[in-house]
Amino acid sequence: MSMNESLAAMTLGEFRDDIESRAMPGCGAVAANAAANGLSLVLKGLRLSKPRDGSQTHANLIERADVLIDELGGYADEDVAAFRAYLAARKQAGEGEHSEALDDAVERINQVPLATARACRRALELTLEANGHTRAALQSDTRAGAQLLHAGLCMVLLNVDANIDGLDDETEQAQLREERRELQRRADALLEGLASASN
Repeated sequence: MSMNESLAAMTLGEFRDDIESRAMPGCGAVAANAAANGLSLVLKGLRLSKPRDGSQTHANLIERADVLIDELGGYADEDVAAFRAYLAARKQAGEGEHSEALDDAVERINQVPLATARACRRALELTLEANGHTRAALQSDTRAGAQLLHAGLCMVLLNVDANIDGLDDETEQAQLREERRELQRRADALLEGLASASN
């Protein structure tokens, strides 16, 4: 993957090859793409269930899902960019040294996965709404999409766990840990809610 290339421009084969052979894309980018694919399954069910009367609720769900898919794709690229910036700042600062650029890079590699997880949570909330507007024959896609969204959120929170200790501010560490726990709790509850709604 070149410096300015979006992951979305790669074939699936190229993406897999880069995952297994390069430092980047890593967990965060893979998580964001998995979540985007999950939401695509949800969106497929919505589109194929679109009522002929042009329901505004249905149209709004599709519009929101389209926006979130683009957002998740952007976070995949941002994850790669943030990690590149971190490696460059660490190299420039020198081993065991700190700099303002390195502090900013550490902040960024913590904020990108949290932002990705927030987008996954919003997508799961949308999925729960979408399930009621999706034909029964297509709800297996909706549930499968929710599983991918939940997995993407869980994956990206692993990055938060890995990076959070790099922050110097203990108060900020505590705040991020609390948000991380709440994102996981909410995602688990949404997935359980969808399972209950589908029974």
